[in-house]
Amino acid sequence: MTVQVATCSAAQLFSECLHPGASFSADAIVSNGGVTVVGMLIIPEYQRPYCWQDRQLDGLLQDIESHTQRNAELPYYLGSLILHQDGGKLNIIDGQQRITTLALMACLFDPGLPLVEGLVYEHPISQQQIKHNLRWLRDRLDLVRNWIDFNQLQFTLVITQSEDDAYRFFETQNTGGVRLGGPDIIKAHHLRAVDKLHQPQFARQWEAMGSLDSTVSALLKGRYWQGVKPRKLPPHNQQKRIRDCIVSELAQGTGEGDDIAYGRIRRQFGPAGDVRHQADQQGYEVRQPLNAGINSIRYLAYFQGLHKRYWQQPDLAHLREYQQFVEWVKGLSGCGYLEKLYEACLLLYISQFGENQLEPAAKKLFRVVYSRRVSNQKSVRENSIPAFVRDYPVLDWIAASYTPEQCFAFLDGFTLKVDSGNLDKNGVKRRFMDAVCKQFGLQLDAGQYESGFASALHQKIVGERM
Repeated sequence: MTVQVATCSAAQLFSECLHPGASFSADAIVSNGGVTVVGMLIIPEYQRPYCWQDRQLDGLLQDIESHTQRNAELPYYLGSLILHQDGGKLNIIDGQQRITTLALMACLFDPGLPLVEGLVYEHPISQQQIKHNLRWLRDRLDLVRNWIDFNQLQFTLVITQSEDDAYRFFETQNTGGVRLGGPDIIKAHHLRAVDKLHQPQFARQWEAMGSLDSTVSALLKGRYWQGVKPRKLPPHNQQKRIRDCIVSELAQGTGEGDDIAYGRIRRQFGPAGDVRHQADQQGYEVRQPLNAGINSIRYLAYFQGLHKRYWQQPDLAHLREYQQFVEWVKGLSGCGYLEKLYEACLLLYISQFGENQLEPAAKKLFRVVYSRRVSNQKSVRENSIPAFVRDYPVLDWIAASYTPEQCFAFLDGFTLKVDSGNLDKNGVKRRFMDAVCKQFGLQLDAGQYESGFASALHQKIVGERM
């Protein structure tokens, strides 16, 4: 691993590239063992858009003002910049948001100055944010001039000769501003695995996906909570540990190879030996192995599409009952942790069976997953969900089934139990049971909930008496 590390001021960093027609030179900045780094700052195609907003700009100015008032003689530290030297270019692996913001300030200091030559912004989000931030900074130009001195803004430069080494640093960084989430990091991992000719195409495909947070959360549950290779997921408020899980599972844990999708195929053999093939879905499966690059990008795009189509924004005229049911499920209160498990179950089912018997599957899955709402005395805690999945491996029931009927046999065999606590109060549990009775048309008085709710719901969804 060849890595050069040095400190420099923003003035040094921009010393030549802030003049029209000049290229960036780091001759006076970085020298390690006689090796000199020279290049032009470049934003790679696969970087996320420039997205700093008013909050980040205001926070930066206030931090610098507060620092300068207390320690006027000391520079303000802006963190590290991770750069990959590629011939005559220095690709910005981490630091684009800060460098772009400083470049905007420099343009305001000298209105005739163009942006840094290598800092090209083609994404509409970047272009709109640059326009907005220029106006925001111009409205506060006196404040910017008073507190921004490029000679007093200091960076640590980390320059690598290997792109992989640069991303190893990047994946462990926690920088200021808009903190990177897991999907941002795995984006960089997979786009750099795509050959350069096709990088712009897949970078645009990634950006078109929008926020992947909810989809990735469901996929992690489907992949982590399994009997063969069980793994723990951190609580939702431990963001760094969740990010590490995303990077491990959907980036570092991927292999090398082609874009491959796995799926169940039925082969029907005729009397003459003829064979007919049929598959319920033509995409990827939740738990399948993944390869870096195009395979993982298309896998995520596929499930992002499924998640939007069947959960986030369903518009399914041919599955009207299913759509109405999931819209009702999403409106239930006090069931947030159960809803996340339910999303994972639906994605796993659809990835195997497509729309085959999807409406009854949604209701059967509901009976199992949401049983925690009535089997608990009070609230449903987050740590009770993985414990429930260990005791009743609903995700494995789906994954192990070859047909919807086989899956339904597992689900229908589940025994729902009602805890008697808090049934006489107008709490979350009671309101949930009232809503279920109304949705399924269960003719029960409140006094019958403990003795009759489970059997009535079983008969309504399963179609037989307990």
